Parts: sequence; structure tokens; C-alpha cells
Amino acid sequence: MASIKLIVKTSKDPVELYVRLFYISKNKKRNDLFAKSGILIKKKWWSNKKQNFNAVSENFPKQKIFLQINKLKDYIMNEFNDSFSNGETIDSIWLKNILNNFNKRPKTESENYNIYFIPFVTKYIEDSKNRVNLSTGKKINKRTIQKYNTTLERLKEFEKKYNLRLLHKDIGLSFHSKFVGFLSINGNYGATTIEKYISQIKTFCREAEVQGCEINPEFKSRRFSFRRQKPLDPYLTVEEITKIFELKIADDRLDNIRDIFIIGLWTGLRVSDFKQLKRVNIVDNNILIASTEKTLAPVVIPIHTQVKSILNKRNGEMPKINIGVKSWENLFNKKVKELCKEAGITEIILGDKRDKKTNRNVRGLYPKYKLVSSHICRRSFVSNHYGKLPNQSIMAITTHASEKQLLEYVKIGNEQHVEAVRKYWEEERKKSNLKIVS
Repeated sequence: MASIKLIVKTSKDPVELYVRLFYISKNKKRNDLFAKSGILIKKKWWSNKKQNFNAVSENFPKQKIFLQINKLKDYIMNEFNDSFSNGETIDSIWLKNILNNFNKRPKTESENYNIYFIPFVTKYIEDSKNRVNLSTGKKINKRTIQKYNTTLERLKEFEKKYNLRLLHKDIGLSFHSKFVGFLSINGNYGATTIEKYISQIKTFCREAEVQGCEINPEFKSRRFSFRRQKPLDPYLTVEEITKIFELKIADDRLDNIRDIFIIGLWTGLRVSDFKQLKRVNIVDNNILIASTEKTLAPVVIPIHTQVKSILNKRNGEMPKINIGVKSWENLFNKKVKELCKEAGITEIILGDKRDKKTNRNVRGLYPKYKLVSSHICRRSFVSNHYGKLPNQSIMAITTHASEKQLLEYVKIGNEQHVEAVRKYWEEERKKSNLKIVS
């Protein structure tokens, strides 16, 4: 004999219905077990005696709750029959575990990551510290780990704001809409930052799916995305680079940074690759690098005349970089701004400048030199050669894996495209000997 009832055990409101499982074991022992059902209602709605809802004037989702109650009873009954026939111990712990399974709640703290999103992300980040990037064969970059942790912090803030715990199955279009609003309104984040957070959340969801977690397929929807604001990144023209190259500099440290800057502008190297300059080889008017920091691809770069002049000035040696200085990149970014200002690169342009107080980009009109940083080297190299050399030739130097990646670095302004069309038409006119009618 066994019976399953849902009862109210407290006078507080709202109340969580308790499951009461009564049965007589094979040895004729009477067992009366209780556990929380996970179903929350108002006390006045439910009658323990009738095992049904009371007649109340208040409107509430009666049918939906009753359907949930019936599903729960059926689930317990099926599990009870299996366990009873197999001779398993049926006690309060057994009942609690059955209810956890029904409500898809973890039985132990170690199982949290299979159910809840943030514990999964936390575990994913921890595992990533010893994970290898299959594309490069190297450990996951520390900056990538840092970006993961930043996204994790936003998710924690979101949970705290709305007083909830995110399940894997919660990460759908409804969450997307609410999270984007939270980032935009409460966090005052820009479109580019929001796009990065959404992109990383999708990465976490894909991994959760691979690991067999019950995910929400809505994360694969095209609507589960965000269009980032196109960045206004400047580049230095050939004329501007020449002005920097021809600067008369008395300070040795600034002169050293200027030479590194010129090499970067004519090689397209990343700032992380600058630190490898002391171990590169110069062979037959080429710069040979065994592998770049990011892609591990070997690179052969022809030596530009300005770079050759720098090498001659330094007796064939590359400029020195104090690799041990943690703030070297910050120092470099500060000094290249000074160099550009000294070279007269002061044109007022529209761009995105980092606000030190908020640590976010602010779009506005600024002197061009204030928008210069180390990454302008790659943008300038690509922009100055785009359309003059085949894309594949540029990619051989920059080690971009695709033309799509390469084109993201092309920063030629609209007026330059217009001028290119005008020049092309003029050349075509000359070829055909057409006369301009006035």
C-alpha cells in the first residue's frame, strides 16, 4: 500500500507544497516520508483534505499548477515502483533525490555545473588554464582567460540584479533581451562590448551542449546576437610615417621607440611580436621570424628602405626592448603619441578614445595623434598596401588566415575610395582618347 499527497505544512504565505509519501514496506513497517515539492502557491489556494484547489475568487494559473502536480505524482509513482521491486531503500533521502531529479536540480554541489550556467562557466574558465588551443598548439592565452572572467563578472551582476540563478536552459532569447538591456542601461556599455559578451556566452553554450548539459537551443538563433558598432580606427599614411621617420630626436630612449614604431609600421607586426625582435634574423634583405606570437606562423618580411636605414644606423642590430618591464606596452603607446604630435599629425578626426575614468571608448573629434597606439602598425601596413598589392601578398606578411580578417584592418577613408574611382576613370579616358565636352 502506498499513497502520494501534496500538503501545506506552514501558515506562511506563499508556501511550498510538501510531498507526503506513505507506504508499507515488505516487512510490514509503516513509512511516512516528507520532502519539498518545488511547487510554490498561496496557502488559501490548496486543501490538504480534498487534495485539490479551494474555490477562491482570486485568479491564478490553476490548470498549469495542477498539471505540474499530476506529472510529479506520476513521476514519483513510477520511480517508487522501480525502486520497490528492486529492493532499494526508500527513505527521505530517496524521496528528496527523486524530487531533485524531477525538478532538474543537482543532488550535490559538484553537479551544479551540469544544471546552472555560472558554475559551468566558472569550471570552463578553470579548465581553460590548462587547455590547449588546437589551432596553435599552445595554452589558452592569459588575455582570453581574462576576457572569460570579465564576462563571468557581468553574468554574476545580472543574477544579483534580478535575484536569480541562471540554468543552462534559461539562456535563450528572453535572457538575451534582458541581458542586453542590463548591459546597455545598467552598465552603460557600448555596442562593441555588448557584442563581445554575447559572443562569449554563445561559446559557453556551445561547450555546455558538447558536454551534454540541457541547453536552450534558442542560443543558436540569429536573433541571439548583437551588431557591434564599427570602430573608427585610424591609420598612418605613407607621408605621415615619413614625417615620423625624419624626426630629429636627441633622447636615446625615444629614438629607440621611434625605430621600433617604424619597423612595426613597415612590417605589420603585432605588439606582442615586437618583444621578439631581438631574436629575429636578417638574411638577404629579409626579416625572418620563426613564428609570430598569435598564429605561430613563420614570416619572411622584405626590408623596407626606412627599416634598412634603421638597421644601418644600429650596425645591423634591431632596436632593444626591455622585455622585463611589465608596463612596456603602456610606455610604448604613450611615446608613439608624443612622436606623432612632434611630427605634426594633429589633424582633427572622428574616432574612439578611451576614457580613463570609465575605461570605455568615447566617440568624438580628437587630434589624430591622441588616437594612435601600437595596433596602428598593422592597420597602417594593411591600409597602405591594400589595392596596390594582391591580398594574398599582404596576408603572407600579416599572417591573416582569411581575406575577411584582412579587410577588417583596411581603414581607407571614403574620400580616398572616391578619389580612387576618379583616378581610374581618368586613366580609362586617356586609354580611349575620349575628350571632355565642356
